[in-house]
Amino acid sequence: MNFRIPITLLFGLLAAQAFSQEPITGKVVAQESNELLPTANVYWLGTTIGTTTGYGGEFTIPPPPAWPARLVASFVGYKPDTLLLKAPPTSPLTFTLRWAVEMGPVEVVERVQGTQLSTRTINATEIIGQKELKRAACCDLSESFETNATVDVSYSDAVSGTKTIRMLGLDGKYAQMSVENIPFIRGLSTASGLTLLPGTWIKDINLSKGIGTAVNGPNAMTGQIDLCLVNPLSEPPLFVNLYGNSQGRMEANVHTAQPTGKQSANLLLVHGNWMGTELDQNKDGFMDMPMTRRINVMDRWVHQSERRSAQVALRFVDDVREGGQLTGHVPAAGEHAGHRPDMPYDIDIRNRMVDVLAKHGIIFENDPTKSVGFIVSGRRHDSQSTYGIRQYDGLQQSFYANAVFQQLLGKGTDQLKTGLAFQFDDYRELFTDTIGRQRDLGRVERMPGVFAEYTRMRNGFTLVAGLRADANDRFGSVVSPRVHAKVDLGPLTTARFSVGHGFRTANPLVENAAVMASSRRVIFEDQLGMERSWNLGASLLHKFKWLERKWAVGVDAYRTSFTSQVIADLDRAPNMLAFYMLDGPSFANSALVDVQVELNRVLDLKVSYRYYDVRTTYTGVGGERLLERPFTPMHRGLVDLAFADRKERWRFDVTLNLFGPSRIPSTQANPSDQRMWDRAPAYGTLHAQITRVVGPWEFYLGGENITSTLQQQQIIAANDPFGPYFDASLIWGPTNKAMLYGGLRFTLKPSKNEPTK
Repeated sequence: MNFRIPITLLFGLLAAQAFSQEPITGKVVAQESNELLPTANVYWLGTTIGTTTGYGGEFTIPPPPAWPARLVASFVGYKPDTLLLKAPPTSPLTFTLRWAVEMGPVEVVERVQGTQLSTRTINATEIIGQKELKRAACCDLSESFETNATVDVSYSDAVSGTKTIRMLGLDGKYAQMSVENIPFIRGLSTASGLTLLPGTWIKDINLSKGIGTAVNGPNAMTGQIDLCLVNPLSEPPLFVNLYGNSQGRMEANVHTAQPTGKQSANLLLVHGNWMGTELDQNKDGFMDMPMTRRINVMDRWVHQSERRSAQVALRFVDDVREGGQLTGHVPAAGEHAGHRPDMPYDIDIRNRMVDVLAKHGIIFENDPTKSVGFIVSGRRHDSQSTYGIRQYDGLQQSFYANAVFQQLLGKGTDQLKTGLAFQFDDYRELFTDTIGRQRDLGRVERMPGVFAEYTRMRNGFTLVAGLRADANDRFGSVVSPRVHAKVDLGPLTTARFSVGHGFRTANPLVENAAVMASSRRVIFEDQLGMERSWNLGASLLHKFKWLERKWAVGVDAYRTSFTSQVIADLDRAPNMLAFYMLDGPSFANSALVDVQVELNRVLDLKVSYRYYDVRTTYTGVGGERLLERPFTPMHRGLVDLAFADRKERWRFDVTLNLFGPSRIPSTQANPSDQRMWDRAPAYGTLHAQITRVVGPWEFYLGGENITSTLQQQQIIAANDPFGPYFDASLIWGPTNKAMLYGGLRFTLKPSKNEPTK
């Protein structure tokens, strides 16, 4: 479970009349681990004004009736901490809470890491903070996982520049990707949504592994990637990030924050991306990356008071990508008769998206143990893609609403959450294939749902039991039970278990958009239905001190078993993609060992190993075959070394990613010169970055894939793109050689006066 209660529910424990001053912000951390503490209590001593911290340990509280005043922070199992404030602080506060039980002669401590392995959340969760996000270029969300072993990132094809992710061995579509618990990257944005969200907009990324909780939605079948955006109330007045790389890509990000009242603020986020270089590093006649023009704007407003909070965000995206065959490589007349040699194979991808997000939370005036929150979101997404003479036209119009009531029970250790949800989707999809045939994939779905979840905490044991029931008017009703348990074996040792059922509606063509860049014939053999699966998992996290070094060791194992699945079969024939419903077993087994060690006060080392066993039953002329999922390495390793001097004026990071062999869909039916190997070889990539901080300025210089590891044969029949064997979708490795980049960040900070403790 994600312990982060929606931000709209957490601002105040009791109501009180406060002076018309700016709210006070800060965070609460554990001294032993420097881990941020969610749901900690923060209140003014002797008053009824209080609040609780959010998922990232942050809080916002109205000012006291008079100064000086004492601000208290408390958390179960920790000793309270008190700050004496003689006047309103002008910078965020930090509470450091000590564990209430003495640890003996050995002091267990941990410096704040860029990626934190949380001991507090009900799910096995990694929190990727801004410190970690700055360790790579992170121009968009898809580039935010290079130093993470939980999420695998790769290019979907050789020509579109679109990146995909995998989690627990399965495609990212099986993980719920949300913004502050609002479902966000879904539907038509499944293929391109990762590249359409700038990295600088993100404050934290919370990776929760295993089945999601009942409250957070039905679609977290392998986990949840929840994005916490930068907060208008805590952002500086101005932030600028400029980026450029050796391949001709340039980006700019500008953030401007301004107060709009005593307890509210507005944040304008503007992102621009431009690439105008025709790049062909493997000399196959096709651009490795499309030329890109993108504008991305979000305006976010937040209001917070003692008992109420509200926020509204409006986002607009216009994305254009143009690529394909270079002019000088178009076959001359007479070559490849009947295969359209008289025109280049052009690629044109356009996305235009408008999002509206709104949240409102209320703490009950007469009973602060009760609260209610409301979430509403809407989207319009126009998507058009042209690959040669193939064309896809899509329009998504979606609406989502959610209402959650929660109440503390007993002595505040138990909690009940219940609520209603409604999802509406109107998809209009039209696909035109190579010979001009059109297929209409449009549909309308309405899905109301109810859910309830009970949390029980006793003596280091937490149990969360939840149940959802959703009624889809197109695919029928689904009941999804979920159970999560956490056992605190010690102050810094936690074991977790989870089991539950999840489901989703597939968008088969969008989710397999890479096949557009091929001559494969697309066929639908069955009436496609919902995908449903069970996920079972366990994890152990232990933080300790050994050999005068601070360690964190995490071990987890998960199994996802499908009872219903849409199969995208590339093995039926090299000139065909067949969609049909699963008839046989399909599963994904995943195991991870993750070790983080603080070698000294300036050097951190992270070593991870991930094992996958992912298999699916494919049916066809040869009968049923249980095969490895293509492009999924059985073994993956990561070694990451991070240096930061004590004042963090210099930072240096180097990351080695290792990938084992993986299966490639069979091309043996092709002529011998139009085939690929049956298995991709093992390979590794090396990334590095150095950063210099000078006052409000940060200058960074880095390189990706420094060893220039490259999948040499990326396209089959690249010289005959309109012929029967053309295929640019069989990508297992890097599609670009070494890339150097550089840039700067500028932060205009308000004046600061340190508070008195």
